[in-house]
Amino acid sequence: MLYKFQYKTKSIKVVAMALLVSLVSLSCDDWLHLEPQNSITVKDYWQSKEEVHSAAMGMYSSMLQDHPSLFIRWGEVRAEMVTSLNYGDYIFVNNGDILPTLGLVRWAPLYRTINFCNNFIEKAPSVLDIDDSFTREMLDVYLSEAYAIRGLMYFYLVRFFGEVPLVLEATLSDDQELRIPKSPMSEVLAQIEADFIRAEQTAVVNFDDIESDKGRITKAAINAMQANLYLWTNDYNKSIEAADKVINTGKFGLVPFGQLWLTTLFHETNSIEGIFELQYTDQYLNPFYSMFNNNPLFTANADIIENYFPIDIYLDPDSLDIRGDRGSYRSSRQYKLWKYIGVNRSVAKTDDQSTSNFIVYRYADVLLLKAEALAMRANEGDLEESLRLINVIRNRSKAAKETQEISDNESPTTYGLISYIVNERAREFAFEGKRWLDVLRNARRNNYERMDLIRTMVLLGSPSNRTQTILSKYQDTLSHYFPINQDDINAGYPILEQNPFYRN
Repeated sequence: MLYKFQYKTKSIKVVAMALLVSLVSLSCDDWLHLEPQNSITVKDYWQSKEEVHSAAMGMYSSMLQDHPSLFIRWGEVRAEMVTSLNYGDYIFVNNGDILPTLGLVRWAPLYRTINFCNNFIEKAPSVLDIDDSFTREMLDVYLSEAYAIRGLMYFYLVRFFGEVPLVLEATLSDDQELRIPKSPMSEVLAQIEADFIRAEQTAVVNFDDIESDKGRITKAAINAMQANLYLWTNDYNKSIEAADKVINTGKFGLVPFGQLWLTTLFHETNSIEGIFELQYTDQYLNPFYSMFNNNPLFTANADIIENYFPIDIYLDPDSLDIRGDRGSYRSSRQYKLWKYIGVNRSVAKTDDQSTSNFIVYRYADVLLLKAEALAMRANEGDLEESLRLINVIRNRSKAAKETQEISDNESPTTYGLISYIVNERAREFAFEGKRWLDVLRNARRNNYERMDLIRTMVLLGSPSNRTQTILSKYQDTLSHYFPINQDDINAGYPILEQNPFYRN
């Protein structure tokens, strides 16, 4: 289904940014302070399809400023592949001291986006009775975007914080305080599933331009989210089904090995591999280029990264794993995270070239999510197909033979495949904010049957004088989730309780 909108995606990037400034104050000083829209009363807004469109674009633009930086930091800083440069919060995190007072653990930007979605879900349908040119079909497409984005925000929150407040109603008044207790992880995950199912029902297959196809919610984007979600709920059949929906579209593929791999995938973005990407332009530059270039918050861990990307001095560097040196990182530039700051394998961006998108889901992710689900389901033929998908990713990248863990003539096992997938995902998604989540997801199954994955990560990445202390903390599985920021606890007390591990 090709859905034609008269509004171009440019409004996601430019027009909607004005929406953020003029429609809503984005103060995050109070606990779950989803700043209400007093300046946009019901009688003054939600009067036309144009205003519905602007509000829909506001949901996307609300993610542009803070979300990519948070997702990268949350997913990488406590894992082993990066090393912090002794800036603020990261000194504590590097030493295994994740404290409720750290600014790193503020969740307000995600709840701000959730409130945009809740407002949209509640108010947009009323425009059907006001603007005759606004159709039910238009509304249903917009609603699919709102439900999917809300589900995605909660999916990030529940994986990083565990139990979180589940807010499903809009905040419409400055006088309304949100004091809401946390919901169990199972309840939050069930709501996420419901949001994704609702979103898929009316989502489009395509919009009318490449920026919209990659930058707005489509069926494929929702299916990628579902393939990931169902791995967290251990529903492997549903995960495989969702991944197959993406694969069977025939719309996506892997950017091939070569000098243009980095340029195409991470600099120009919106490639054949991209499924859902937060869109930036020269009018609104991305926030992560500066974070990793001039005064980087952290760099690749030189002591670890070459285990994932071994160097063979007898081979042409351009024939090595495309994701390694001069791909994901740059050893000659103090191990900076090159996939965020490189135009190509040799040249860095300038400050005004930081227009690259943040990739939330891409095709390689779907293939490896399916490989993981197959490995866990382990029906007849599943293990062999899982290995085949791993090799598809490795062959595209020309992964080093030294990193091959299962040969083609071996009989793969679930245990071996999961170890292999976790390591291959480390190579494929290096520094993209997925590392901690990949380790935690696979470690926690079956009552932490694979706790060895976390122990190995700690042994490799923690300071030698802190290793035993960090290992001891991680024995308590409640430590695997962030604390709630203390300011948020103070504002929500006594209804909002601290995550148990951090109460003392």
